Amino acid sequence: MKTTKYLTTQITFLLICLIPILRCHEIVAQDWNYQMGLNSSRFTYSSPNGAILNSFLPEAGVHLSLTRNAVLIDSSKTKNKLLRRLAFQTGVSINQFNSLGENQFIPFSYSSTFAGIKLGLGMKSLLGRGYTIQYGAILQINKLIIGSQKTGNLIYNLQGNNQFDRIQWQMGGEIKLAKRVNDQTALFLFTSPAWQMNTSQNDGSHFAINPTTFGFGIQYSPLK
Repeated sequence: MKTTKYLTTQITFLLICLIPILRCHEIVAQDWNYQMGLNSSRFTYSSPNGAILNSFLPEAGVHLSLTRNAVLIDSSKTKNKLLRRLAFQTGVSINQFNSLGENQFIPFSYSSTFAGIKLGLGMKSLLGRGYTIQYGAILQINKLIIGSQKTGNLIYNLQGNNQFDRIQWQMGGEIKLAKRVNDQTALFLFTSPAWQMNTSQNDGSHFAINPTTFGFGIQYSPLK
């Protein structure tokens, strides 16, 4: 297996774009979030004539991400309370989106792994006793790195499959409940539903992967 096959031009471009976004927040308060969890992925498909395939069932897949949170605007530069609370999130993630089902009595399953970048905008509220809640909108831009489809006794490579092997745009939200352990470290639980935006196929059909992610993580604040 050649590594260069999966290091696509699109992924390289996205990672290069991420570098200046990370650097632009170096002077403001920040924290790092190491996030682990599971994806429960809902696959949806409708044919060009509108017929919907209802036999997809969610199958668990791993979620891993590393993100950097920084305030959107330095508090010393604005008196607006809302703007001072806004935080911008940038990072990278790996997601497994899996599904299984049966079509005309033939079992099938999908196993796919995507890598990409994760962007977000939200705010944090203090709950007292070291607890905080963070909430906001997220945008995930993913690209397939490996995947397969099994239908009956046949296995197909998803590389080159137009439904999977293209830039995937997912919009959603994220909520984190965190408990501070010390001045620099906090533990949190999170949940994050998302919906794929680019669902249209060239043949007029629609295909989407809509995951709900949940898990836990560690937040580290080096500047505090």
